[in-house]
Amino acid sequence: MSDITNAILPSEKKTIINMLENKQREITKERDDSPEHSLPYYNGLIKLLNKIIFEIATRQIFPAPDGWYYSFSISNIDASLFIRHVSPSEHEKESDNRTSQEVIYDESFRLICYPTNLMTVDDYAKINGIEPVTVRQWIRRGKLRTAVKIGGEWRIPEITDTPSRGFTSVRYYNNGRLFILPQNYHCLNQQPFYIDIYPAEKKGFCQILLDGMPAKLSGDLIPDSEREKIELALISTPGMINSSSTVLHIPNLKEIDKRGVQIRTGGMRIPSDWDPNLYGRKS
Repeated sequence: MSDITNAILPSEKKTIINMLENKQREITKERDDSPEHSLPYYNGLIKLLNKIIFEIATRQIFPAPDGWYYSFSISNIDASLFIRHVSPSEHEKESDNRTSQEVIYDESFRLICYPTNLMTVDDYAKINGIEPVTVRQWIRRGKLRTAVKIGGEWRIPEITDTPSRGFTSVRYYNNGRLFILPQNYHCLNQQPFYIDIYPAEKKGFCQILLDGMPAKLSGDLIPDSEREKIELALISTPGMINSSSTVLHIPNLKEIDKRGVQIRTGGMRIPSDWDPNLYGRKS
């Protein structure tokens, strides 16, 4: 593994714990000195970090072998510790590119998965000092994008901040899940891999891109009322994640999953260019 990779990527248990403790101190200082989020959000995140730090500290976690590193993330669903293998292409970086803030991995295993605490609409409203009807309205309007639908009831992660005014851009990652688009929408793929939603300059309208292409062939802008219905359907889709889903990530760099270019069949991964006529023959 290159020097820069060793310097950035945690490979030992004590390193990942130190990173988490430093992040916890930063969050606590921000909460106390110059808060940018709600108090319940900070308290929930600090409490979750306490639990996961204890969980990691009490587990037998071996030093990562050469070429592997530890990765930690908190999403609206869980806090997870992974061990990942750096793609061989990372070893070939030239020395003048060692300031790169991204890493490509080609294998990943989850070692720890600690679920986040999910709250009812009433509990979330109470802890944030608002009315339950307001929370339900936020969900219907696509403003609480980390909300999870379980059966017919909505649950909200404890580490969900109250939404800010206005509309912010978002990307939804489909990951092969079935999502029925309205008939007046068009996409080259029947099920788009990702869906981007951007605010338009014209007030009350937005632009939706499916795999980078306009959702409407006419290029017409989409009214917020229609956007809200689409976002509610996306949020209601089980397992759907979006760019608001990740709350915290360590190490602080972009990770690129190279496994997307390969096909997994059962428990075995087969390269996308695999040819059955060239492999497995008897001599």
